[in-house]
This record gives sequence, C-alpha cells and structure tokens, in this order.
Amino acid sequence: MDIYCPRCGEPWETDYVYHEMTNSERAELLAGRGCSRECRNRQACDSTAAVISQAALEVCGDDLDGAAAMLEDFGC
Repeated sequence: MDIYCPRCGEPWETDYVYHEMTNSERAELLAGRGCSRECRNRQACDSTAAVISQAALEVCGDDLDGAAAMLEDFGC
C-alpha cells in the first residue's frame, strides 16, 4: 500500500517509509512538511491525493498502515 506526500502528492510505499527513510525524513513526511528537501522547497500542490493524504495522516497519527488503508479506501 502507498501513502502520498501531503505536500507534493508523490506516492511512497509504506515499507520504504518504515525501513528505508531515516527517522527525520519519515517525521517530515508524516508531519506534512514534504518527502524530500526538494519537495519542502517547492510550493505545495493541491492534488486530491495530497489533500486526502494530509487528512488521513492527521486522523491516523503514527499509524502509517491505517493511513495507507484509508487512502486505499478513498481510491488513492
């Protein structure tokens, strides 16, 4: 399952987020500040996936699998 960056809408596999990202990268992504340094330096997009991802991450908090399942339920 994927989650989407709430800033740019880029899809990220949950396994990658859990096991490959550093703790600080993961924290920035989950806090909605962006998935990379380049992403954080650009203007935020307003894609549907990004907006729904932001809401799912806010509702689910640290439950990344729950957020990914919620996004899948919404068809993202």
